[in-house]
Amino acid sequence: MRIEKRRKSQEVYRLLRVTLAWLILIMMGSLAFAQTNDGTTASPEDVSSPSAVVRASYIAISGPSGQILNLARFRSLFLPQAQLVSVNEKDGKGAARTMTLQEFTDMVTARIGKDGHVEHEIAQRVEVYGNIANVWSSYESRKTPEDPQVTRGINSIQLMYDGSRWWISGAQWQHETADAPIPAKYLAGAR
Repeated sequence: MRIEKRRKSQEVYRLLRVTLAWLILIMMGSLAFAQTNDGTTASPEDVSSPSAVVRASYIAISGPSGQILNLARFRSLFLPQAQLVSVNEKDGKGAARTMTLQEFTDMVTARIGKDGHVEHEIAQRVEVYGNIANVWSSYESRKTPEDPQVTRGINSIQLMYDGSRWWISGAQWQHETADAPIPAKYLAGAR
């Protein structure tokens, strides 16, 4: 009888240790998921809605020549495995340049550090279903606010909601051309 009680006590103790170990692993995993690649936690205001995430992304990657960009803020908006795709036309067909978040930030840093980059949204359409959203964000960009050479286009930004915040899971964009002007429905309410 004593041996049986001791075995039961040891078994209960073992189950408690295993349960505690699992709880610790789950908590550590949640903390890791809440942070980005570089360990920066996003500002709650930046990730409160799909529109807030997009607004924060424009601010983080815009700046005059020589300005140090807030890439930690930018990265904090994305799932670590997010994919970014620049779409253009080559030989009359669509062509894509696919980048990881790191490849994209390297490209932006090199270009902005040299020339400057001011990008802002001119119109937005948000479509949400459950825990997913797509933001159609028409933009214009230039090297400086005074630069007469303006590039316009559309970002299609995919987001997901994890119950506490919005994350960018992917983005693709295409610059406007004479053959592919921005449709009026993506300019409605232009700012």
